[in-house]
Amino acid sequence: MTAHAHALGMQPDEAVAFVLDQLRSHGHRITGARSAVIEALAQIGGHPSAEQLAERVRARYPAIHRATVYRTLETLSELGVVTHVHIGGGASTYHLTPGTAANGHLHASCRGCGRIVDLPGDLLAPVVERLARESEFELDPAQVALSGRCRECRDATG
Repeated sequence: MTAHAHALGMQPDEAVAFVLDQLRSHGHRITGARSAVIEALAQIGGHPSAEQLAERVRARYPAIHRATVYRTLETLSELGVVTHVHIGGGASTYHLTPGTAANGHLHASCRGCGRIVDLPGDLLAPVVERLARESEFELDPAQVALSGRCRECRDATG
């Protein structure tokens, strides 16, 4: 079970079935390319980039073009079953998030090694509430990664 599937309380095949059901219920066709992208997301674990997903899909299904992977990720993001997180330097990573309301989480990115760490989804709730109340601004912290240094990188530099 991948880290994200485990956090979602789902096996990878359950996550794939859930996402395919979401596509169908919103009137989207289930194509081989879409299924391949969803399967790769469910099984790759971690926080892969679109490029890493495209490489993984193309290794197994050479006829699936990179542009198709990117379009599929966009569609899945719009449906709310994939979260894309902006990492420093303009990069984005992706992961399945079926049932995000109950299982959402935030991300932190290590400036030293690039590792991405999952954080509790409610960690910034007081900040989100305060901004909404005082600034009339709705913050969506799930879309970006907080930047800092992981324990290993801090320990390595003393």
